[in-house]
Formats: sequence, structure tokens, C-alpha cells
Amino acid sequence: MKRQFLGLLARVYVMQFAMEVPATVAMLAEMLMEYGFQVDIGTVRPLLRALQMEGYLESVLRDGIGRVYQLTEQGREELASSRSRIDELYRRLHNPSVSDDEMPSLSAGLMGNTPAVATNS
Repeated sequence: MKRQFLGLLARVYVMQFAMEVPATVAMLAEMLMEYGFQVDIGTVRPLLRALQMEGYLESVLRDGIGRVYQLTEQGREELASSRSRIDELYRRLHNPSVSDDEMPSLSAGLMGNTPAVATNS
């Protein structure tokens, strides 16, 4: 679960950065390292390919820079949805009424598997 969560955060950071400025693989890897991810260009490329395959990123060749990645409209929608799920998890984690039994469903909701809905048992 921790690896999935870190993967989701990396995806969100990459989409956010690519929305702000078209970025090269090296720029994105550097940004992730600044946020504490242990990555290099070789580990970032598969993430970028996956985001492209899902329609969230597109790449274009720029003279003098090389290939840059930028967020698509579909990527903007996914970024907003991911942010919403993260905000909801954060809000619920800081809610004293959320029990330990509810944490798996909150985590699943964050990953987009099921709605993050707490139940009162």
C-alpha cells in the first residue's frame, strides 16, 4: 500500500508540474527528488509513458530542449480528481471520529478503487 500511495503522489506531482510548465524527463526527475522521491531518469520514464498511455500527458519535441511533457485536458481533470481524493483522505485522517477499521476503505478511495466513505458503526 505504501508503494501505491507513493506512486500516486509521484503521479500527482508530475501532473502538477507538467501543468505549470512543459518539462523534460530530467526536470521532472529533479523535481521528484526535491520532494524526497528516490528516482532517476530511468525510473521516471515508465511513469511518463503510463501517464501518456492514459491520456494525461502529451509529449512534443522542442528545438534546443528536446522532448517535453505537458498536461492534457484529460490530465487536468484527473489531477483535480486526485487532489480531491487526497484532500478527502487528509480531512478524514485528521478527524478523530475515523476509526482504524475505516482506514483501508479510505486508502482504497485515495487510490481510486472505491469511494472514500467513512461509515459510522
